[in-house]
Amino acid sequence: MFIWLLYCDSLNKKNNDITTDMKSYKPFLLIFAIVGLLWACETTDPFVNEVQIGILTGDFESALAATDQAIEVDPANHVAHYYRGLVLASQAETFENPEDRRPYYARAKESFDTAKEIMEGLEDTPSELEELNNSIISFWADEYNMGVNIQNDDSLFNATPNPFHVSLAHFLNAATINPDSAMTFQVISSTHFQMNDIENAISTYETAISLMSQPQVDDYEYIISLYLFNNQYDDAIEMTNRAIGDFPNESVFVQFLADAYIQQGDRDRAIELIEGLIASEPDNPQYRRVLGTQIYQSVDRITAEVSGLYQRIFDLRQAARNQRGQELDQTQAQIEQINQEINAKEREIDELTQISIREMERVVELEPESESANFILGIIYQNRAANLFERRNNTTDNQEAMQYDDRARDNLREALRHYERAAELNPDNPENWQSLFQVYTTLGMEEEAQNAMSRAGFDD
Repeated sequence: MFIWLLYCDSLNKKNNDITTDMKSYKPFLLIFAIVGLLWACETTDPFVNEVQIGILTGDFESALAATDQAIEVDPANHVAHYYRGLVLASQAETFENPEDRRPYYARAKESFDTAKEIMEGLEDTPSELEELNNSIISFWADEYNMGVNIQNDDSLFNATPNPFHVSLAHFLNAATINPDSAMTFQVISSTHFQMNDIENAISTYETAISLMSQPQVDDYEYIISLYLFNNQYDDAIEMTNRAIGDFPNESVFVQFLADAYIQQGDRDRAIELIEGLIASEPDNPQYRRVLGTQIYQSVDRITAEVSGLYQRIFDLRQAARNQRGQELDQTQAQIEQINQEINAKEREIDELTQISIREMERVVELEPESESANFILGIIYQNRAANLFERRNNTTDNQEAMQYDDRARDNLREALRHYERAAELNPDNPENWQSLFQVYTTLGMEEEAQNAMSRAGFDD
């Protein structure tokens, strides 16, 4: 995500967070459960007939009473336990409010589990076991699909009050009747995220992963992204290491790991990690791209801190105009202390920016046809220019100010070179022309700026 910041000299400093975006969501899939429930079949068992009639006519109390009576006579009657589950789950579906269904599904699941345990303990597996499993799938699919339909159908979504809340209730019903479905917890997690409930989004996806025999790359990306989003860096590191173990050739996880280390404050560890990969594959552009972008993420944060410190100095200087004596001395001491902090941070900015430029220049060498590599390098140079302009505006030394201005414009010309290359590679991308418009404007290239403005669609 590129964030545009307005700087002096009409320079819009674009800052690529280069942080991990939440992975995009795929549309939920409808589940088609082609199963035949037992009450659709003929039977000569009077007990079964009575229960089936109760379910079909909606007389759930009499149907439930029949199953309870059969269980009282024979607690090991697996058919009675199975039908008790069918009665309760069928009754659940009669409630309009999905939240009212859940207690019935919970009781149905208990009966299904009891029936299944008894059947699996018999010497000969009864036919009802397969029917039981199919029944669970059928009730699960009904609730799952109701939740999916609300989120996938725009008209239904708009017509449903609190649509995410209602769809979540259906998904929770599905998880109640069938808690072994990883897919259910995946959509529950996604729904929690849409509702800005990050804690539950994380915990439910952790459940989903625990139910998978082998999580896929997308699963790891999603849960790691959630951890990073929620500042759970230790969890992100642990899960990323697991992902690397399962998918050692997926370089995205190296980026996740580096990002986690950097955000945790262990930048040296992140650099060491990626430089080790570069040493093993020096011509792998992806590793260098990761290093360049992740290091620049640190530059961005430090630059924001420096801007805040400059603002603090400005405020102190304004206050100093009305101060005298000891109070003025204290303010000037504060200004000096902040200046020292700024100088240290700017040295760090310079060092890290050079690393980012070095690595991204190498990426461009290895991938000369990469629009994104040129664009990222343009951002780094443009932001570098913005920082130098800020230094120029905050120095009281005229000669130093001129030097900063010259260096800033040199960096803008480098940004221009890479933005122009990105636009050459993809002339239909308006973001390339927006970037060029800003740089042309700052460098006083009015004709070029006008053309870029037109190509960017600013004059529509």
